[in-house]
Amino acid sequence: MAYLSMGESHRRITDYLNRFADAINYQDGDSLARLFSVSSDSPSLLSLADALNVFQDANRLIKQSEKFSQFGEVVAPFFRSLQCYRLGNLVDAYGAFEKASNAFIQEFRNWESGWALEALYVIAYEIRVLAERADRELASNGKSPEKLKGAGSFLMKVFGVLAGKGPKRVGALYVTCQLFKIYFKLGTVNLCRSVIRSIETARIFDFEEFPIRDKVTYMYYTGRLEVLNENFPAADQKLSYALTHCCLSKEANIRMILKYLIPVKLSIGILPKKQLLENYDLVEYNNIVEALKRGDLRLLRSALQENEDQFLRSGVYLVLEKLELQVYQRLLKKIYIIQKQKDPSKAHQVKLEVIVKALKWLEIEMDLDEVECIVAILIYKNLMKGYFAHKSKVVVLSKQDPFPKLNGKPVAS
Repeated sequence: MAYLSMGESHRRITDYLNRFADAINYQDGDSLARLFSVSSDSPSLLSLADALNVFQDANRLIKQSEKFSQFGEVVAPFFRSLQCYRLGNLVDAYGAFEKASNAFIQEFRNWESGWALEALYVIAYEIRVLAERADRELASNGKSPEKLKGAGSFLMKVFGVLAGKGPKRVGALYVTCQLFKIYFKLGTVNLCRSVIRSIETARIFDFEEFPIRDKVTYMYYTGRLEVLNENFPAADQKLSYALTHCCLSKEANIRMILKYLIPVKLSIGILPKKQLLENYDLVEYNNIVEALKRGDLRLLRSALQENEDQFLRSGVYLVLEKLELQVYQRLLKKIYIIQKQKDPSKAHQVKLEVIVKALKWLEIEMDLDEVECIVAILIYKNLMKGYFAHKSKVVVLSKQDPFPKLNGKPVAS
């Protein structure tokens, strides 16, 4: 850092205080929002942080001016947070920022209109980001990470402020999405339910009045929850909404949505095109799609094993593992088609030992009893129509539509 004089430091601090006071007095929400963006590393805030570390008596400047003192409970701890952030002390930076945020919320309650929502959005974002970084610092020092949980409690308080009638309520969905990010990060996704109930059942909210950005994020996270609950029709509806309404230029966001939508689509029998997977760098699904097309159980298991860590982290491994039944269905359908070409009159009679041989060719060892069990499951789940002729060890397929398509519906449970 270049040498900074006391006079220049004083000027920078006073300039910030003037801009802060003007933003509130003129109800300029966008300008106010920029003044809270600690983690953005903006040059103006970094230069202010340097000034604060040179001029150690900023609190006196705030108290001595009637113009600034009315915002002292917000600005003073914010200055402290900025100083700590600049010095790399993230735990104290979070603590001071939370104190400033609580003071801001008290002011925000008293403003009738929603002019300061953009500033509130920045505060909601910053408190989550600072909490995550503070927890990493705590963990690296062998201490218990607890700040992100505290940020969740603070955001629930903010949600309560926004959940009333009036123009401020449109901000509730943004705060909800920040809460989702916290709950997913902490592994406490069960806490999402109470917020979802408030959004979807409370009469004060009209989902269509929320900003499209927030609706896309909300549908993405609620879609992921439906994936975890294996409610694939609901997951398909929510994730498809997020994909349809996501800005085309936000390729990283589209990729995040597809990472969950593709397993959902596969589970209901809809296969993505190879070009889509390549465009969004989702090639880990290539062999899974190919396995479904070919009825190749060995390829499916190999793809799952190869990308196991990635699929487990995403929470889609179990969804993909259950695609085995569809692969079995495709394998039996291929056997049926080959038999039909050789002898159409006996195509609907498939010997279990033929299935055993097909699996052996794929280097998968199964005996007749295991194959019979799998076929029974396929019939039970309506992936195949037919019955067993137990004495002859033959499965007799229906002559009409022996292998029903899923047609966008999940495999029967």
